[in-house]
Amino acid sequence: MKPRTRNIVVIVIVVIVIAAGVGGYYALQHSTASNCGPNQTKYICIDQAEIPDSLDPDVTFSTPGWAAVQQVYQGLVNYNGSSVTSFSGVLATNNGTVSYNPATGNSTYTFQLRSGVVFSNGDPYNAYVQWYSFYRSLLLAQGPQFILEQNFYSTNFDTTNPLSYYSNLTSQIIPANNTLVNDLNTWNFFTPTQSEIALMEQPNQSFQVINNQSIALNLGYGYLATNYTYLLASISAPNSYAVDPAWVDDHGGIQLIDGVGQVNDYTSINTLGTGPYVLNGYNPAGGGGYTLTPNPKYWGASAFATQPWNNNLQPANTSVEVIFQDTIDITINDLKNGNVQGASFAYVGPSTIAQLSGYSNVVVDPLSTIYGATSGSWWIFLNSSVYPFNNLSVREAITHAINYNQITTDAFGGYAAPWVGPVPPSYPYNNNVTAKEPYYSYNLALAKQEIQASPCANAACKGTTMNYMYLDIGADWAETADLLQIDLAAINITINPVPVSLDELYEEQGVDSDGQCVSATTANGGPFYMGQEFYTSDYISPDDWTQNDAVNLGSANRCMAGFNNATVNTLTYTAASDSNPSDLTQYYTTMTQIMYENYSEIWLVVPTSFAVYTTNLHGYVFNPMASAEPFSIGFNTQWLS
Repeated sequence: MKPRTRNIVVIVIVVIVIAAGVGGYYALQHSTASNCGPNQTKYICIDQAEIPDSLDPDVTFSTPGWAAVQQVYQGLVNYNGSSVTSFSGVLATNNGTVSYNPATGNSTYTFQLRSGVVFSNGDPYNAYVQWYSFYRSLLLAQGPQFILEQNFYSTNFDTTNPLSYYSNLTSQIIPANNTLVNDLNTWNFFTPTQSEIALMEQPNQSFQVINNQSIALNLGYGYLATNYTYLLASISAPNSYAVDPAWVDDHGGIQLIDGVGQVNDYTSINTLGTGPYVLNGYNPAGGGGYTLTPNPKYWGASAFATQPWNNNLQPANTSVEVIFQDTIDITINDLKNGNVQGASFAYVGPSTIAQLSGYSNVVVDPLSTIYGATSGSWWIFLNSSVYPFNNLSVREAITHAINYNQITTDAFGGYAAPWVGPVPPSYPYNNNVTAKEPYYSYNLALAKQEIQASPCANAACKGTTMNYMYLDIGADWAETADLLQIDLAAINITINPVPVSLDELYEEQGVDSDGQCVSATTANGGPFYMGQEFYTSDYISPDDWTQNDAVNLGSANRCMAGFNNATVNTLTYTAASDSNPSDLTQYYTTMTQIMYENYSEIWLVVPTSFAVYTTNLHGYVFNPMASAEPFSIGFNTQWLS
């Protein structure tokens, strides 16, 4: 199966954790934006620590990128308000109808599209445009491609031997992609010819036009090669959103090199969507930012009038000014003085939360566990293929030598909770509610007993210092590393805490040009056979986690924990395609039990997430998969008083 790799922190608001993004920021003495300042009510102003990686919905794979594009672009469906399991139609009238597809033996989701939808330049949206948008996303083959590629793949328009993820790369995939990109770059998707329509209507492909207002999504062509329980969640991600084919064609079209799509420089810094906002003035540098103004041609007012509960359709209330500001002290001052109404921090710790809580005009709202779990759930990996961590007793001893309560209290100021993986708390089929397996606990007597039953008995490992990799994002994790060093010394395990950046952590998860795990080399202060790991969700589903931290090819396992269990590997993909609750409960319970007793991933904490905003900001809709500030799927519902 395809390995799950990623580099996004989807929720960006104040979290005692991190948010992924690009570097190169500049320290500013104050945030500057001509539309912002105390007492104005025309613009919602936001200090944002990170700069988008791209404004192209098919390319962006970072928190600030998703935050921006979700204001401008729209997809077929999106999360229904604050629910984590229900959805509402956006460009589609509803959540689609599901039917059995005899061609694949899997399901087909058919969506009826809303009439009268237009892009902000007036170009029409229809099923042909959506067909183009889906296939463009697959062809670009950028970071978020795997989200669609689980279920869908490029097309060769062959009814007897359709293209799939497992087709031959040289003889089938590359030639088909070359044909498809020519079609996408030359057809008029507003008024296609009958022959072009006939190709888009062919049944044996991932995306099938039914008519100009209806499209079918045929599962089974992607790397899962089966049904998928969380399809609606997956297509709520930006790389399923509609883009204007004519606009893309006017600015370079889609380009392939060796059958792989290339980033379009124009669409990376410019936007054009069907959504409630138009984005202008983009300046991707420290002190820069962008402005969101209500889309004057927004189509959704009449649809919202008939579905007033559907916040995804609501026209924008207020313009928004986003300012790229990564200096916490300046952002705190901006909030206190009313220069901005919200803030997105790359990192914030207990001392900052305490400081912000002291201002009467600032709301510091600790959010429910689902927000923290989605932002990042954290564990310690022990590479179970490397001495001495290849010994079960050593791993169990380390697990019970850790004082979890002290880490939560001292390092996180109490703003964190324990968890049992691989599925984090508040997610479907997690192990934390019913506590089938208890949280890992501090038991020094048991730890000493286990270490004496291992190759590290009688302080045999004390003289061997083991590098411990931790993310250098703030005092919380540095203090956690110091506490771990003290805890493990009690069982004569000696660790050397080594701070790494987020980019370096991602590098450690991969392999070098020789195919060797970077974590096994001296890169970034390694080798690292022990360290801190985390995952953040692309969307709410248990398999989004297990394909990363449970299956052997996931980025948290392949070069980090080295965990590889055939039963867990099989159940990871079986569960992704099964919708029977009793089956899923058993699958995830079994996976949890196997991993729990292996101790190669020591589940540590889920830090608390916060929404931070001023008291004159109203109308936000909390949503666990949102990327906009403060925890809303979009700014369109918000206003100032």
